[in-house]
Amino acid sequence: MRRLLVPVLAVLLLVGPAPVALAAPGPSARSATHYVALGDSYAAGVGATSDPASGECLRGPDAYPALWAQRRAPASFTSVACSGATSSEVVARQVRTVAADTTLVTITVGGNDTGFGPVLATCSTAPDDETCLRAIRGGERIAELFAPGGLISVIVGVRLQAPDARILVLGYPRLFEPGPACDVPGVPNATRRAALNRAADTLDDALADAAQRFRGQFVDVRDAFAGHGLCGADPWINPPGAGSPAAYHPTAAGYRAGYLPALDAAAARP
Repeated sequence: MRRLLVPVLAVLLLVGPAPVALAAPGPSARSATHYVALGDSYAAGVGATSDPASGECLRGPDAYPALWAQRRAPASFTSVACSGATSSEVVARQVRTVAADTTLVTITVGGNDTGFGPVLATCSTAPDDETCLRAIRGGERIAELFAPGGLISVIVGVRLQAPDARILVLGYPRLFEPGPACDVPGVPNATRRAALNRAADTLDDALADAAQRFRGQFVDVRDAFAGHGLCGADPWINPPGAGSPAAYHPTAAGYRAGYLPALDAAAARP
């Protein structure tokens, strides 16, 4: 509990008091969707086309928030998702964009908190499996012990800004299709791939639990991506050969056919 309370107290200092509404909105304002997207590279759309105007954040039109806004035409839409963002950076730099009239907030964060990028790099180059597995176990411990507190701090920050906003937390896909065979150059071997998929499950499960505790809704994309991981016949994940930062991020098809339907279904539920 102490691990969860510390980031919550920190966000109170970073975000400050919530904006105060001066008048109750009328029926049309209550029914309008004001959407803000927060998060890391998976929320920014890294792996597909990026907009140069977003600078190092690498936001793009194929990101799931932009696709949803294009399809649903909300009354307002703002994405401040940024490549490389950790939960603490989302609190410090992104949450302030949530306004009192925001009605929908999406969040994808936690992967960078666990050091998933460095873990992937280790597992791609380590001379033995144990070095990779040790790095994965370290990431899983962080996912279980600290990633929930990070997400909760983001949710609390959003609640301070917009107490009645609906908060959807979209998770991460498994990167690899199961099985020993793989003809994708540069991917880790079967033992390492299976362990990396289990680590993705560990992170998603931890984030789902944290979201539920603080009135957020977890949107699981693992089933949507099933059959479309690397080493499969129709991958929606960029291979290592795509280079940094696209490698191990969804392709445009992954955002459009994996993330977007999951968000659409979750947002449509009452």
